[in-house]
Amino acid sequence: MTADVFSGLWFIDAGFALRMQGVILPRLHAGKDPIPGHMKLRGGISARDEDGNWDINHSYLRDFLQDGGGDVAVVPVEGTMSRYGFCGYGNERIVSVLEAAEKEPQVKAVVLKIDTPGGTVDSTDILADAVRKFSKPIVAWTNFCASAGYFVASQCDQIIMENSLSSEVGSIGVLMVYIDQSAALEREGYQVTIYRADASVDKARINGIEPLTDELEREIQTSLNEACRAFHGYVRRGRAGKLSGDTVLTGKMYAKRQAMKEGLVDTLGSLTDAVAMARKMAG
Repeated sequence: MTADVFSGLWFIDAGFALRMQGVILPRLHAGKDPIPGHMKLRGGISARDEDGNWDINHSYLRDFLQDGGGDVAVVPVEGTMSRYGFCGYGNERIVSVLEAAEKEPQVKAVVLKIDTPGGTVDSTDILADAVRKFSKPIVAWTNFCASAGYFVASQCDQIIMENSLSSEVGSIGVLMVYIDQSAALEREGYQVTIYRADASVDKARINGIEPLTDELEREIQTSLNEACRAFHGYVRRGRAGKLSGDTVLTGKMYAKRQAMKEGLVDTLGSLTDAVAMARKMAG
């Protein structure tokens, strides 16, 4: 379970990742579900599509349209982002909602309401591609938009940042959290041995119990660098002609004034302002 939670590459704010360790690790050691129940998103109520079939995406879209005044869908991108979601809507679900919004004549535009520290590398590019290809006006509004969240926001037509003292955007980078549990297990009196089939010598080599070899460390670094190059490419393309330069691509977070100066956002305003802008862009 530790590997499921922490292994792999993340487009996520480093400070948030460290705080989540304090939540997840004690629960893992106690044999509990690593994600507390109150942090998990509950399912929605299905609705019927135009053909009379049950379609949960239309249910979500109907609710999101109500938040945007009936013609602009306000789609939340909240919590830790992942393919299926555990602290918010999964990336695949948001892609499906955007596909439904593309076909629905009532939807004139979309606002992505973003409040996220980022999330897994897995599926972030899929959501970003769906945003970039969306044919109707799509605006990002955010009070906190880090890493994977900015990866997606950068593909929107406009980015509006809440005019708040605590608003931040950025963390354009990639990390992997590796936890060496061997010393802690030894102190607790555990001696863990991993057995593998003869033909499975490379099975789960990154596990937090066995030491990392030089080869594994090189593989991890290569994967991190490849993901980072892709991230930078999306941001450069999505914000072409707006970014001040590559100095914003180091993983730093930016408060509102600096974010405006560096070209990470287009303007400051409220969610209402973002809905109004999206509606205006739709004509």
